[in-house]
Amino acid sequence: MLNYKKGQVGESITWIVATLILIAILLVFIYLSITLSKTKSLNVSLKADSEDSVNWINSKTEMAYSINANNKNKIEEWISLEGKNE
Repeated sequence: MLNYKKGQVGESITWIVATLILIAILLVFIYLSITLSKTKSLNVSLKADSEDSVNWINSKTEMAYSINANNKNKIEEWISLEGKNE
């Protein structure tokens, strides 16, 4: 019988090389994500001006009225309850 080991060796080497390339790519992405997570800084200002928040509430209320005027009393009741809780 003929010896067909050359084909098996060639296919095995191909899979080994492909696996090593994938591992290298994964390691690069992990390194980059760790580096980016350490350097990323978010400066978020959660404080809002009282005028801005009032304008935002008023615009949302007007939009809710325009969508469904039948619920106007319910919306005004929710707003008054929110004001009492603060």
